[in-house]
Amino acid sequence: MAANEALAGIKNFNVADSSLTLWTFKKSSGKSGLFKAFATVTTDELTEELKRIVTDTLARYQEVEDYQLLAQPNEVGCLYLEGDETTFPQLQDQIDLPPEEHLITNVKQLENSAGYVVRLQMGKDVLYGVRRLASDWRVKKRASVVNLVLNGNQLDLAGDQSFQIAKTFDFFATKTDLLIINKASFESLLEYKQTYATSFVELQQNDEFKAVFSDMALLIQHVGTNAMHLRRMAVVHERAHYANPDYMQRLRATNAARNWQIQFDDQDRIVPTEETIRTIIQVLLNHRLHSELSETDFDVPSASPVGG
Repeated sequence: MAANEALAGIKNFNVADSSLTLWTFKKSSGKSGLFKAFATVTTDELTEELKRIVTDTLARYQEVEDYQLLAQPNEVGCLYLEGDETTFPQLQDQIDLPPEEHLITNVKQLENSAGYVVRLQMGKDVLYGVRRLASDWRVKKRASVVNLVLNGNQLDLAGDQSFQIAKTFDFFATKTDLLIINKASFESLLEYKQTYATSFVELQQNDEFKAVFSDMALLIQHVGTNAMHLRRMAVVHERAHYANPDYMQRLRATNAARNWQIQFDDQDRIVPTEETIRTIIQVLLNHRLHSELSETDFDVPSASPVGG
């Protein structure tokens, strides 16, 4: 399904008349799967409040673009991704279990929760609203949260600071599609950072990539475990400009003409330095652009070709 169709379909979901279940979930290292989820019984008042939050959140988003590693949604925009490209189906399998068989029974089951899911069902259609939780679920800002209290296996609205839910979501999902609002939370919940880290390990073992550098030690040190650096290197891996001899030849020529100060050895290999490591990553991303209007070079967070 195209991004615009997914956005339209989710925004048109009949939230008001749907049945609602609230689940909390934890990440699991057990053999049963990546997630462990618990259902709660919600009062009529809490159910209506949750539906209002879903409706209000969806109403704010009018634009959508395909998910890209370096893309960031704007204030009214979200990112689109097919669900089977992520670990969400494994969370979905937990949330789709019969709630009455997986009810929460004590407060301890709420501790260390990674997030919660509001599951809405209308006929055969299901919509999931997912929110990441901080390590401490006692958010103090009343303006941005709803307070809850646990009574047996039932969560209800409360005026104290027992438990709280936010008045927005990090991403929405159907059985096939995801709309991502908060990219960092989405990537944390579905372990996208580990995907980036794995990609960087693979990149370091790529013969064509290794041949570009005189020594990769400084690059590896610079990237480290930083999520943004790992994400950028995943894009470098994906685009593989380093494997294109014509691209690398133009890089050497443009570097000399524009005085980018990237150093090359006598075998035309890049020699990383502390001063140029950021520039090196930008040019391998193809994110250093030149304006013909101002005759100025710019580093950009992402780049889309103009025209078809």
